[in-house]
Amino acid sequence: MGVNKQIIIGNLGKDPDVRTFPDGTKACRFTVAVTDKGYVSLNGTQVPDHTEWFNILCRGKRAEVCEQYLHKGDKVYIEGATFTGEYQDQNGQMRRYTEVRCDVIELLTPKAQPQQQAAPQQWGVQQPAHSTSAAQPAGQQSFQPAGANPAPVGVYGQPAQPVPLDKPWP
Repeated sequence: MGVNKQIIIGNLGKDPDVRTFPDGTKACRFTVAVTDKGYVSLNGTQVPDHTEWFNILCRGKRAEVCEQYLHKGDKVYIEGATFTGEYQDQNGQMRRYTEVRCDVIELLTPKAQPQQQAAPQQWGVQQPAHSTSAAQPAGQQSFQPAGANPAPVGVYGQPAQPVPLDKPWP
């Protein structure tokens, strides 16, 4: 028994390329970029951003959703299996390709909002009150827009402590 599973969260590199087959089913292909941000190491070495590109194949209902809702730059969550195949190019040379055959797709880019609310709303966690009420059972947290709780909260409701970046991890 083996496991072949990819989980990818990234941004579309181009609009999906959708094909419709004679029986009416659809398939689409697109690329997703996943970027690891660069940083400066403790010894001062600059490590640049690194981007990996993934070829994605969606079929059936998922292809229809992609065709309707996805555009270049949109953020997506993809689960699928890696597949490597071969084909013969125009010059007769055998070429290999690798793609992720999508089993699950989630659209992470919010829908376009009216012009007056163009900025996406950010959500943070409000710490639960110490007293319990009938409206909210004890131990559950309520959510509200970020900025409503201006002081950062650390572990167990204590004020957050800044993490020193110039010291190595313990």
